[in-house]
Amino acid sequence: MIYLQLSLLALGAILLNYNLMISMLCIVIFLLITWKNKNLNARKTIICLIVFLAFFIRGAYEQKTNISHLKNVENNNLELVISDNLNVNGNYMSGIGRIGDEDVLINYKIKSEEEKKFFKEKFWGGKLSVVANIEDVPSKTNFYSFDYKKYNENRGIFKKVSINEISEVKHLDSLLFKFKTFRNKMTLKIDRELTFDKSGYFQALIFGDKSYLLRDEISSFKNLGTSHLLAISGLHIGVLISLIYFILLKLKVSVDYIEKIILIIIPLYMLLSGASASVLRAGFMIILYIIFRRKSIDKLDSLLLTFLILLFYNPLYAFNIGFQLSFFITFSLLMSESYIKTSRNKLHMSLRISIISTLASVPILLYNFYTIVYISVLSNIVLVPIFSIVLFPLVLISYIIFLISIPIFNILCKPLLNFTFTIFDKLQEIFLYVKPLRIGKQSIFIIIVIFIVVVYIMVELNRFKYLRAATGVLTVAILLIISSYIPREYIEELKIGKENIYYIRENSNNMIINTSSNMKNFYTDYRKKDREYDIMSEYDSLMNYEGKDRINYLLLTSAKKNKSEYATNLLANNLVNKIIVVDSVTKKLLELKDIAQYKKVEYIVLNNGTEMKFGSTSVFYYDKKVKVKNQDREFEIEVDD
Repeated sequence: MIYLQLSLLALGAILLNYNLMISMLCIVIFLLITWKNKNLNARKTIICLIVFLAFFIRGAYEQKTNISHLKNVENNNLELVISDNLNVNGNYMSGIGRIGDEDVLINYKIKSEEEKKFFKEKFWGGKLSVVANIEDVPSKTNFYSFDYKKYNENRGIFKKVSINEISEVKHLDSLLFKFKTFRNKMTLKIDRELTFDKSGYFQALIFGDKSYLLRDEISSFKNLGTSHLLAISGLHIGVLISLIYFILLKLKVSVDYIEKIILIIIPLYMLLSGASASVLRAGFMIILYIIFRRKSIDKLDSLLLTFLILLFYNPLYAFNIGFQLSFFITFSLLMSESYIKTSRNKLHMSLRISIISTLASVPILLYNFYTIVYISVLSNIVLVPIFSIVLFPLVLISYIIFLISIPIFNILCKPLLNFTFTIFDKLQEIFLYVKPLRIGKQSIFIIIVIFIVVVYIMVELNRFKYLRAATGVLTVAILLIISSYIPREYIEELKIGKENIYYIRENSNNMIINTSSNMKNFYTDYRKKDREYDIMSEYDSLMNYEGKDRINYLLLTSAKKNKSEYATNLLANNLVNKIIVVDSVTKKLLELKDIAQYKKVEYIVLNNGTEMKFGSTSVFYYDKKVKVKNQDREFEIEVDD
């Protein structure tokens, strides 16, 4: 229990520098545990004070030093060190580089087919001599958007480097750099030589690089609450260790010798797979458990000791979503070990594991993504065993065969992989019929209350007090229902695609004015993009943030494709209740009227000189203009014929 108390103190001390409310919550929980267990003698009390002070100072130092030392400049000669794979899409290249001791975002507009081929197939890292502009990472454009600026600041990235010209490419010779370039080289080898539709899974599951996965593939895992399967963590390292044990035990290798081999392999694999927060958590936990298990350190203490080490190494891990999910879910499962072990059979055990995992993830996912993926209770029971027992080991073995002989891979592995992924995809499709519950953005106070109730639910489940646990679930539901009735009245100008659209919220109703459109890619040469951006992701983010499943009113003031073309997609996806079109453009939007009738969506024509009242907001159409006004803001939108 002392490691749990130290972990709470450490987290509370660090967060004193960033978030007072959550810091106080950690300290209060520490005091409650201490009061209940009465396990602090003079020696342990001194240790607690030292840990609190050490982590507070470490957090304060990190806050003070986590700033940029680069100045914004234009057309400056720079030396950029690249150690990670660059993302090449069409004639646009992006990634992360390093100037001195500071990481920066980089982007570059590729100038020729030869240059694209070099960076996509032959560049594995090095030093670039460039002429470039340095500027701040831009703030988020829309109120609902993911805060990419804050996300990067928590990674120590504050600047964006826009490269105008690359004059020289050099190779570096350090051992760590060579290891990273080896990783890059192997991921590019898969992309170039592995002719298989699902090759992105190889990069994701072996090297921790999800950039090769299709957007729809990532979205499917996210909507099923199984994203953890794509992030290398304890599950993947556990499967790898099981394979090592299985093979070496068959070869009559002693357990002590196997453990020594694992202590060498795990750090190498952590580096090879990208050293993400979840990988570090799983890797260090296993290493500490193997080293100290003869000294009576259990899995929970190993987890918490890993938490302390990583948090002291980098206090900003506290804001990493992967770090939060990895530790809290693993912690919840280990604390629920007795509840899980009393299961009647394997299926019952899987259900209990899935329930605990889903509960533990709710506060974190709700705070960051504004949804509850309740289908994950069932999807994890079905998909996790298939993934961990069949799919992931098959990917590992197939990759080894691929390295030995591509023809053998094509003959033996491809059919098996195709069959396995087909079954897995079909099962995903079944679960995807159940959509995540859109809750909307909640205040930090409500999230803290939900966190406390979730902990209460898990405690009562471990006591087998199911009625009390159900009361906790009901409490969360009532709290979220009440929060949905909090008055919300505002008008926002949004940037979607290349166009401005307008969003109006009046309590439970909403209205969108115009829709923008997807940016067209007309190129057929090297500038043609491999992956297109669909603005549906913008609408999904907006609806998740707002806790809305549909747009109550869609008003179109233009027949131009760049302003209204995406309306057909919104109608086709059953996201609109009523569509309103100004009278001057109705003849040019006849197809839209037909789709609305087919989808049984009410179609309304707004005549010139008409005013609509939308709660406290008025929408007035007159003289080729639509004027939107409430008590705080006012917009005037031109009507295009």
